[in-house]
Parts: sequence; structure tokens; C-alpha cells
Amino acid sequence: MREKHVDVGRGLLVVAMTYGHVLQFFGDAQLFPMVQRLIDGINLLVFPSFVFYFGMTAALAYLRRPYAAALPGMLRTALRAYGAFALSGIGYRVLRENRALSPAAVRRVLLLTDIPGWSEFLIAFAIYSLLLAAGFGLFARLAARPRAALAAGALCLAACLIPYERVGSVRLSLLIGGTAYSYFPVVQYMPYFLAGLVFAQADTRVRGRMAALAAVCTAAGSLRALYRGALPSRFPPHWAWIALPALAVAGLVLLSQALCSLEKTPLQRAARPVLALLARLGGMSLFALVSGNLALFTLAGRGIVPQLARAGLPPWTLPIQSPAGALCWTAVLLALIGFLAMLAGRGRKAQGG
Repeated sequence: MREKHVDVGRGLLVVAMTYGHVLQFFGDAQLFPMVQRLIDGINLLVFPSFVFYFGMTAALAYLRRPYAAALPGMLRTALRAYGAFALSGIGYRVLRENRALSPAAVRRVLLLTDIPGWSEFLIAFAIYSLLLAAGFGLFARLAARPRAALAAGALCLAACLIPYERVGSVRLSLLIGGTAYSYFPVVQYMPYFLAGLVFAQADTRVRGRMAALAAVCTAAGSLRALYRGALPSRFPPHWAWIALPALAVAGLVLLSQALCSLEKTPLQRAARPVLALLARLGGMSLFALVSGNLALFTLAGRGIVPQLARAGLPPWTLPIQSPAGALCWTAVLLALIGFLAMLAGRGRKAQGG
């Protein structure tokens, strides 16, 4: 079972993450101070939101089915996420860092002893899928018991207090965090996964309480940031970094639901193409993110920057180093990815016929 607002929300996240990556690779924060603020905001929002939607999708796709029927789908999802991580990770080392494509380098990525940048978030979703497959009954019970899920989420958030510098294993760091690489530890971000599981089958009253709790979490994280005068640590994650975007995640869910509701209003003619585009991006989010990464790794690794034109239309008249220019080039990149996906889809259809 799929809900359109989930794909629309994930589509918005694909746009935001791709825009953030374009800003990180090409933006100039010295010339355009807004660049760093945008990057920080995107970094805060995107991964927790993806984890929330991943939990929600898992509840809709798997938890409503018998374990034996759901297991193949969970394993396929884990394999796809692992493959996406491997492709993006190897691409980063070879295309962005211009390293040799050696068997040893490939082996380190495949065996999760090397966690390349801008790819580390992908392996988290493979681990979430495997954890769901291994603890199917437990997650199903937590999804149906919001208070138990809240307690479990609090315990997971407490893992932010562990001494990260003492975690020497790379594979263990993928679970609980560490300092060797930039990790998105699945335990510390587990509250968002559990929230997605609960939200998928909660009634209006429970969802209202979840929104109120999200506001409390954001307030706590904001107070900590104001007290310190800076954002909390992202790598490794401080508890306040995890808590801070909670209300924004809730807001994104409401926004995606509100956008979908436009189809039942007089604005439906204008809304439908936009919603269809976002839903398509959300439905192929893994493909879009990996394709975008590989394109950006290639451009950055070769020092290729889009050239400006004195006359014409955006994006050629806007510097990619600026927020506006980066946004325009993000649109170009996503349009190309969508076009390639369309061609691939037509190719599969032709082969199937």
C-alpha cells in the first residue's frame, strides 16, 4: 500500500538533498553567506525526514503482512540500499578523489571498512531494513504501542551519550556512531524510524500528540544551540542535533499532505503536474540520489563548473556558487536524471514486450 503524500514528501527531500549537495560542492559561502545557512538547514532536516518516511513506508508495506510474505521485500530493500551505497561510495573514491579503481578499494567499500563521504547515509537504510527483518515482531508491537515506542526511542537517543572516540570498529560505528568517518548511526536516529512506524497507523489524536512532542524536542535542541551559540555536533551526533529538526520533520509531513489535498480544490489543474513530478522523484528517490551523487562527483573531481553566459535564461546567467544559481542547476540535474529514468523505463517496457 502506498500513500501519495509519502512519495510527494520524499520528492521534496530529493530536491532538498540534491540542492544541498550542489551547494556543498560548488557553493561559495564567502561570497554568499546564505550558502552555509542553507546547507545547515538542509543537513538538519533531510536525513531524519528520510528515516521517518522509511519507517512509515516499512509499516505500510511490511508490518501489515505476515512475516513470511514481508521478508523477501525487506531483504530486497536492504540489498538495494547496500548496492546504492557501494556504487556511490566507490564513485566518490574514484570520481571525486581521483583514486585508482583497485580491487582493494572496492573490497573495503563492499566490506564496510571504508565509508566514503556523501554516501554514508545510504548504508543506514540497508541496516534499518535488516533490523526490521530480524526484529519484525518487536517492531510490529512498538508500531501499535506509541508509549512503548516513545520509551524505546528515548533509550536510543540516550546512545548519543556514549564516548564515540572509544568505538574502534567501523561496522559497529554504523550502529552507534564513531569518529573514524562521518556516520549516520542507526541507533541514534532510530526515534525517527519508530515515529514513522507509529505514525503510519496512528489515529488523529495520537498524531497530534506526536506533533506536540516534536515541538518539545525542537525546543530542547534549540535551547541547547542558543546556550552554546552554535549548532550541536552532527558527526558524531549530539542528542540536540537529533532532536532539533523534529518539528520541521512534522511540518514536512503536513506540507506534503496539504499539497496532495490541493488535488481536491480549484487549484487541481496547476497542482497535479507538480505533485506528479514530486511523487515520481519520491518513488525513485534511491536512483535519483545515487545518480545525482555520481554526476556531482564527476564534475567536482574534474573541476568542471558550468560556464556563465552574458545573455540568455537561467541557469546559464546565474553563478552556481550562489544559492539561486545552485537551485537552478539542481533543477537541471534532476530533470536530466528524470529523463534518463524515463528512457530506462521505456527500455524495460520495450524489452518486456
